[in-house]
Amino acid sequence: MRSRISQHGQKTRMLGAVLAGAVLGGGLAVPALAAPPLPHTAPLPHTAPLPATGRDATNARLRCVLDGVIAPPIPGAILAVTGPGRSFQGAAGVYELGGRPLRTSDAFRTASVTKTMTAAVALKLAERGDLRLDAPIGAYLDRKLVARIPYGSRITVRQLLNHTAGVYDYVQDDAWFQYVLDHPYKTWKPLELIDWALRSGKPYFAPAQGYHYSDTGYALAGLVIEKAAREPLHRLYRSLLLRPLGMDRTYLEWWEPSRGPRAHNYLGDRDTYDYNPTFDTFGGGGLVSTASDLNRFIRGLFEGRVFKRPATLRTMLQVSPQSVEQGSPYGLGISRMDVAGGETAYGHGGFFGAFQLYVPEKRVAVTGTITQAEMVVKKEWSDFIEKAVLTSIGRPSAEPCERQTS
Repeated sequence: MRSRISQHGQKTRMLGAVLAGAVLGGGLAVPALAAPPLPHTAPLPHTAPLPATGRDATNARLRCVLDGVIAPPIPGAILAVTGPGRSFQGAAGVYELGGRPLRTSDAFRTASVTKTMTAAVALKLAERGDLRLDAPIGAYLDRKLVARIPYGSRITVRQLLNHTAGVYDYVQDDAWFQYVLDHPYKTWKPLELIDWALRSGKPYFAPAQGYHYSDTGYALAGLVIEKAAREPLHRLYRSLLLRPLGMDRTYLEWWEPSRGPRAHNYLGDRDTYDYNPTFDTFGGGGLVSTASDLNRFIRGLFEGRVFKRPATLRTMLQVSPQSVEQGSPYGLGISRMDVAGGETAYGHGGFFGAFQLYVPEKRVAVTGTITQAEMVVKKEWSDFIEKAVLTSIGRPSAEPCERQTS
């Protein structure tokens, strides 16, 4: 299930008014821009760490921000921050209501944060020549399936990954959402999700004629990736990303066994811990991870440990003109936004409260989660991430931390 922050028409102001351009999939309209500059892909020379007092003060503020987000209905939160002179890991609240304290090592469902990893896998396959971004999806998918998709013969792999394909999003269908709530233990197959979309709605536009976030598009992208590589998606995540980056606690739920304790995620007063995850475990979501592992991924992506060629990262970060026109600058599985002071940040959020961001000019990564669905606590989630990012890059929120916890 996608994060509502990435849904056109129902966007959360993730970094509030501080972000002048965009949030994770939504935000204020900005003029069309050229390709974003390539972030640093190697350690910057002569980077001096902050003095101990500065580092300690920043960590104290981050701790205060973290503690301040814990209030009903948010049971818990985890935050990890890394960068030059920056290293913070913290957890607050409880693992489950009435249970033990939440730990920094506890994993959580990342939901749509998975899309960034899916796009990275597709780009790695493109680097080695197994997949062509501008090939029609019919080059990889069963022709009967392609024939059922409106404009299916014209849709390209790139358009699936940057949400310009126009395919109807099954998550937009209230009946689907209610069906998941009414049947939480149903096992979904990827094609069932796609079938629901094809039965339930019309395309939003012809390919390349607009931008609309679509989990259906990422389910199709997952199938494309498997056909192109001739390997299951979960094995590709592991061989191409998770193992090389040392993301030992991350796994594709249902398709792989658990790798440790997973925090309980709530949807209002519903504990979704035992929900069958297959409504969200193929291409558009499904990875379970930790704040530390997400930090390893987003840093690896921007610091040269994922792709062989710098041009591949530039391709990933190139936002589509259509998404910019909608006020939601989006590349291939990743959003672009502007942070106060002029820095650009990239990242993604997830339905269950997960998030990952990277500020290239500061080389700062901010990752973590709350354990309440963001659609239930949009403002609290947005404020938490905003304050964490600003504090991490040395621009604490104007609101004193003491007031956040009062």
